[in-house]
Amino acid sequence: MENTASKVLINRAVAEPDAVAIDGRHHRSIKTRQVIVTAFIDLIGRGHPSPTAEQIAAHAQVGLRTVFRHFDDMETLYREITQRLDELMMPLVNKHLKATLWSDRLVESIERRCDIFDRLAPYHIAAQLHMHDSEYILQQVNRRVKIEKDILAWLLPAAYVEDRVFFEGLSMLVSLETWMRLRGLQGLSASKAKAVVLMTVQSLLASHTTSN
Repeated sequence: MENTASKVLINRAVAEPDAVAIDGRHHRSIKTRQVIVTAFIDLIGRGHPSPTAEQIAAHAQVGLRTVFRHFDDMETLYREITQRLDELMMPLVNKHLKATLWSDRLVESIERRCDIFDRLAPYHIAAQLHMHDSEYILQQVNRRVKIEKDILAWLLPAAYVEDRVFFEGLSMLVSLETWMRLRGLQGLSASKAKAVVLMTVQSLLASHTTSN
């Protein structure tokens, strides 16, 4: 009996360092993966919509082989990026609205949406570049559009949602694509772009009320 117990202790002593080593390597692997994802996000945010593996490796301060080893295809990296961006953005999207009247809640939501759009702008540009090469990115763009429309439908009275022409027009007006045009192609500041969106929304709402 004593001999058996001794063997168990010896085997455990031998096995535990191996387990610790494996756990340590796994921890370092996860940390390296996070560093690479962070580097990718940071590069896009700094105006590099399609960073190369070499740029990612340099920014993350890891070897080029390490980048390829952790992400053997770009689809995997895109999935990691989307997950990280969701962690950053969804708390803002889901933040409680303070207003009580639906019209005031709509304005509050649109103002918050515009602020989020400014943060998403570099990643939207990157998504546009790769959307036709990546089924996953295309799915995520469609997902983002659906979230925008679902929030709008939740805020509006039923009569506005059931008027499909009105609802689709309003959805387009408060979309990321419209915001990108105002901020990028038309060169407006964030405050002026927001004022344009809100003024047009108010006009659209007034015209719907008048016509009904």
